[in-house]
Amino acid sequence: MASFTVTWQAPEFQYREKDVSWYWVSVIVVAAIIAFAIWQRNFLFGVFMIIAEILLIVWANAVPKVFDFTLSENGLRIGEAKDYRISLFESFSVNRLNDEWTELFFTFKAKLRTPAKVLIPTEKVDELRKNLRPILREIDYDPSIIDSLEKIIGF
Repeated sequence: MASFTVTWQAPEFQYREKDVSWYWVSVIVVAAIIAFAIWQRNFLFGVFMIIAEILLIVWANAVPKVFDFTLSENGLRIGEAKDYRISLFESFSVNRLNDEWTELFFTFKAKLRTPAKVLIPTEKVDELRKNLRPILREIDYDPSIIDSLEKIIGF
């Protein structure tokens, strides 16, 4: 196995700018759900929806942190906090977002773990593929329901 190391900086997640109408639609939808919960006398669900809406608004305003990523034949290092050994991964896939960023997914051998998703600069995709193919199997990107829903609502 050839030795390689690829490093880059990327945001924690892809940030999508939200205008005022996004927040208004969110509040109106939740208000309708709360009205339905009150009509059904399900007050606990109404309280849950209020808490969920507050969290949604706070998280929608969050700007992603920028991390240093290092990928080598030993594994993936994200900042100083997370290390994943390459032996934990079963496969990888890539999904080009735009000219600047591409998503890199690592599927774990443990079936109950969600894939690790990191952003990589698009110009590094070929280098990463060349180095990862001898170690891991590349599979086609198949978006999950959560990924599709996240894209539709612009979160």
